[in-house]
Amino acid sequence: MLRAVRLDGDTFRELRDDPKATLQSLLLVAIIGLCYGAGLGSFDFFLSGISLLGVLSLAVLGLFSSLVLALVWSGITFLIVSKIFRRAADYGAFSRPFFFSWAPGVLFILMSAPVPILFEIVRAVGAAWIAIASVFAVKHATGVSIQQSMLTFIGCTLIVVLVLSVLPIG
Repeated sequence: MLRAVRLDGDTFRELRDDPKATLQSLLLVAIIGLCYGAGLGSFDFFLSGISLLGVLSLAVLGLFSSLVLALVWSGITFLIVSKIFRRAADYGAFSRPFFFSWAPGVLFILMSAPVPILFEIVRAVGAAWIAIASVFAVKHATGVSIQQSMLTFIGCTLIVVLVLSVLPIG
């Protein structure tokens, strides 16, 4: 995790080539989701007074949401890289480094501090760091250029935002 957070290209390539790291990468995404949900829930607990059950519910929701988001996001990214940039890779080899690029998300647990500005700073820094790490992970996992990897991230972001804006959620 620490090497992935440091954007170490060798780490992303090692993860690509290590099929035993698949479960670890999925567990990492689940941990990140728990950190986000627990951080958000704890912040609401301290400031808004939601119940401990509400905090637990947000943590569990964060866990499942992160897994769904990671699978959808990585799937769209994989399709863009394989179909548009014509890079041959299997999904497992691609997804391991991609999921490990979410490692900076452990910072989300710091959102639990009852200080609104700290909450926003931690959320923004964590999200930006994950975005940058995912660009590096895609670059090193597939061999595309950094520009192609950034275009993939932007394209995937636009697709996800478009789909979420069309879906009648909430």
